[in-house]
Amino acid sequence: MNIGRAILLIALVFPGLMVAGTSIYSFNNDYAAMERTERYVDQLARQRRVSQRQLDLAYHRSMVHRMNAFTNGTWGFIGATIAAIGIHGLAITKDESFQDQKKAS
Repeated sequence: MNIGRAILLIALVFPGLMVAGTSIYSFNNDYAAMERTERYVDQLARQRRVSQRQLDLAYHRSMVHRMNAFTNGTWGFIGATIAAIGIHGLAITKDESFQDQKKAS
């Protein structure tokens, strides 16, 4: 493996996969929390003795989880794109050794 491929692996592929993996994990957690809060809002809305303030608070908590899930999904996509750029670079670089490069110059 030449130095260019090692740089691509260290600088793009590994960090991109780490960002994508952690973001997707966080997305799953926030999506599950969002589903729970949506069910809670629905349960509160069906009750007659709940105040508007309680409904608003529950709804806004649900919106926070919705925004977090969207953000984590976006970062997962960005991390996957960064990793894909690194993998593309690995695929198109020529497999030359250091001695081959010395001979060419």
